[in-house]
Amino acid sequence: MTGGAGAPQQHHEPGREAGLERRFEKPAPDPDTSPLARRPEAGVTRRQFLVGGGVFALFFAAAGVIGWRSWTVRGSWYRLTGAYGEPGTPPPPSKVTYEKGTLPSKHLAEPAVYDIAYPPGVAGAANEGGAATPVLICLPGRSRSPGEVLQGHLRFGDYVADGIEKRGVTPFAVAAVQASDTYWHERAAGDDAMAMLFDEFIPFLREERGLTGPVAIMGWSMGGYGALRAAELHPRQFAAVCGVSAALWSSYDAGVGDAFDDAADYAAADVFKDVDRLRGLPVRIDCGKQDPFCEADKAFAEALTQPPAGGFSPGGHNDDYWRRVAPAEVDWIGAQFAKASTAPSPGV
Repeated sequence: MTGGAGAPQQHHEPGREAGLERRFEKPAPDPDTSPLARRPEAGVTRRQFLVGGGVFALFFAAAGVIGWRSWTVRGSWYRLTGAYGEPGTPPPPSKVTYEKGTLPSKHLAEPAVYDIAYPPGVAGAANEGGAATPVLICLPGRSRSPGEVLQGHLRFGDYVADGIEKRGVTPFAVAAVQASDTYWHERAAGDDAMAMLFDEFIPFLREERGLTGPVAIMGWSMGGYGALRAAELHPRQFAAVCGVSAALWSSYDAGVGDAFDDAADYAAADVFKDVDRLRGLPVRIDCGKQDPFCEADKAFAEALTQPPAGGFSPGGHNDDYWRRVAPAEVDWIGAQFAKASTAPSPGV
């Protein structure tokens, strides 16, 4: 979620270039003694190099002043300088069983789209004895499908399988769901993705897929906001919550874009005002230091009654960072499932 500024317009003042030229002008070299005269193949003269380099530097300085507020510009600079740190390396592909589908919803104009991942040895729809299988609900970022999270760019299904197979993580299924880009709260246009999550998707996982074990929730960017907000609304339904590069704004005036209808909508769905409702629930917050949401995520982490797991390290709002922190997140979520011997009781 990055914004961009347009390229600065060029304004040429009459005589300005000529004035600069006269200012740096030197006597012409003697044609018989000048090294450059004897070597025409030498190319750019010192004067041309200095003037051209100055113009080049002035252009980029102007572009920097105007463009630094663009996260596209910043992202390119962070990659160039290595400020993002090393990108995460996906694990080898694993024999994860995937189920794809849609879920009609009375809360949405269009059906919700979901993917469920069953790593090897994990019980569920594809296996017998799935009564106590824990499930991690994943909420994708804006414009991302569940399949992109579990199998595509992020390959989170393989990360979970790798943790189970190589590090002994408590086995769990992963269910990713996308319910339009409406920021997981009731909108004036009519969609209410959060109501779909609690009234329809979680019951679907339990009643039709046999995933009746503990439930945790996790999300990236817009989905990170959604995961934290869901846990605030119904903390007893979850064993843990993990927000990754959560798209948070500390106030309505902080530039929320179309994430909220107006100031009243922001106030009604503000994660900061209800942060105390997460008291006692294991919380993890991960965000890159070069992420545009880093400061708001830090403020949220500091507002929690207990310090969250996770942390802030070099990285941006991208898959390179999300892959790097994924193994630690899988290990942490598995540890929370291991502590939850029974599914949390439903409730507010």
